[in-house]
Amino acid sequence: MVNVIDGLRFYNSEECIVFNFYSWVELLKAIIVKYANKTESEAEMLVLNSPIACGQVNDFMSVAIRGHESEYHWAMLIVHGERYWMNGIELDEPNGYFDWEKEYRRTHGLKETCFEFSN
Repeated sequence: MVNVIDGLRFYNSEECIVFNFYSWVELLKAIIVKYANKTESEAEMLVLNSPIACGQVNDFMSVAIRGHESEYHWAMLIVHGERYWMNGIELDEPNGYFDWEKEYRRTHGLKETCFEFSN
């Protein structure tokens, strides 16, 4: 597994992605605590044992796939599994989510965005 740090750079022939991996992992854990009612230790165990979070992170495509969905989606997928929305879990972020996320990032020193795409 690659180090869980911010600022990882991955390139393809046309683009670069900066993956703020630490911020992403910490945000996933926080979402799981807040929106899936897990303890911090449960959230950490779930995230660090999930191939979604800690599987292959070694090339452009493996990072781009993670950037394709919201952090909320990945967190719910980690906790509830595939097609979680079919079991009554909201697919869309709950009311107030984006304000909460912005404040959480600020107060915990996380990057403003987890994925930075550039040419």
